Amino acid sequence: MKCGGKRDKMADTTGRIPLWVIGTVAGILVIGLIGIFFYGSYSGLGSSL
Repeated sequence: MKCGGKRDKMADTTGRIPLWVIGTVAGILVIGLIGIFFYGSYSGLGSSL
């Protein structure tokens, strides 16, 4: 008897972590990093205001 067949199929993309989780986390980190750069350009050393 094999239980959780759908879960096993999703989890075997990258071993333990599904690929969509890695993509989502990477996307959030990239958006956050770009946001930090935009914030730094409008305040602090890079601002011309």
